[in-house]
Amino acid sequence: MEKVDKKGDSEDGGLLYNKLRKLISVVDELRDVGLQQYINLPRIAVLGQQSSGKSSVLESIVGIDFLPRGSGVVTRRPAELRLVHESDDNCIPWAEFAEIKGQKFTDFDEVRKTIDILTDKIAGKKKGIVDKPIIITIHSHTCPDLTVIDLPGITRIPLQGSDQGVDIEKVTKKMALRYVKDPRTIILCVVPANADMTTSDALQMARDLDPKGIRTIGVITKIDIMDKGTNAKRMLMGQEVPLRLGYVGVKNRSQQDITDKMRVKKALAEEKLYFSSHAIYSSLPNDSLGTHSLTKKLTKVLFTHIKNYLPQIVKEINIKRRDVEERLRDLGPPLPSDSTEKMQLLWNMVTEFCSNFKNTIGGRYITTQDKATKGVSGGARIKHYYYRIYKEFIGNYSATSNYSDVEIERAIKIHEGYSMPGFPSVDVFIYLLQPQLNQLREPAMQ
Repeated sequence: MEKVDKKGDSEDGGLLYNKLRKLISVVDELRDVGLQQYINLPRIAVLGQQSSGKSSVLESIVGIDFLPRGSGVVTRRPAELRLVHESDDNCIPWAEFAEIKGQKFTDFDEVRKTIDILTDKIAGKKKGIVDKPIIITIHSHTCPDLTVIDLPGITRIPLQGSDQGVDIEKVTKKMALRYVKDPRTIILCVVPANADMTTSDALQMARDLDPKGIRTIGVITKIDIMDKGTNAKRMLMGQEVPLRLGYVGVKNRSQQDITDKMRVKKALAEEKLYFSSHAIYSSLPNDSLGTHSLTKKLTKVLFTHIKNYLPQIVKEINIKRRDVEERLRDLGPPLPSDSTEKMQLLWNMVTEFCSNFKNTIGGRYITTQDKATKGVSGGARIKHYYYRIYKEFIGNYSATSNYSDVEIERAIKIHEGYSMPGFPSVDVFIYLLQPQLNQLREPAMQ
């Protein structure tokens, strides 16, 4: 029975991972084409104070040493880690940078150096902090399918001799806020166990932005270096600062372990042994301890998060697409590339302009809406202007006074070839009017 349950659990987990991989692939593809600039996409952001153990947590999740180490603020540009799980255990892990096209890194010491180079390239060598993420894709059989953003730690005091201003705390908080305020971002809040968690700026920010606790997961680090006689049980059980999604305790490598180049695989084995043999922690639920439990929880929460928000994202994409299509239609058809077609287009544009100009003067094809916005047509305004001029020039002039009935009758007869009986042709009017119009030429030219 136990074997069946384990098998079923494994199958359910595998199915979940496959579905999550598909969802994350869709989100990453949308992010690659630049959709993140217009629509917020689901992601995980690691939030914590300086030296809280964020980088160690991430390396434990990935299962590879690849992040820079040092004193002070090490993460000076956000790092967007796109983790791709490879099912082949014999697969050689490799990484690639969005800023370095076409180059694969299998040496993760080189990955660490490249992160430093790309950081100095943008943020400078004097420890400046810049909000321009480094995008790294890592393929490995040791990592889960996740997209995680490692943010610079919230820092209170700037390093001496650096480009970090006196407002370093404000800068780091503002940067963190920009990422974690998005309701589609899962907050991985890292809190050291050897400090009072009620004074944690990161935890306070997370609770302010996510008061319902539906997207915040707490991570308790440095459990193994707490004062003797103390433990993190109350923290892990949420009895000090409760979180709806709870906390997971992890045991990272110490600085000495890192100096001795202890591999992540060995550190994870020691972490498992530490919790299973500890007098207090061995009695706590398994899902609240260890990097494996943290990864499993992150995977499940991210899957649910993406699944819930994907219909809304699709709706927003369709709205944006329709808006862009309408703007494209307003711009008209694209310009032709062929010289003959260009000439034809230019000729059509000139012809259309002339036609519109004539129609505007004549008042033709003016809709009710055009009348409301444009008022009287151009031709009517021109006619009114001339009327005022000729009113002074002509006085009581009458054009018909110069024609006798015989002359009018003769004009009708010589033009009746194109007219219906009883309906004088318009040519008659033009024939009689033309001599009179010539008299108006001089004042019109003036």
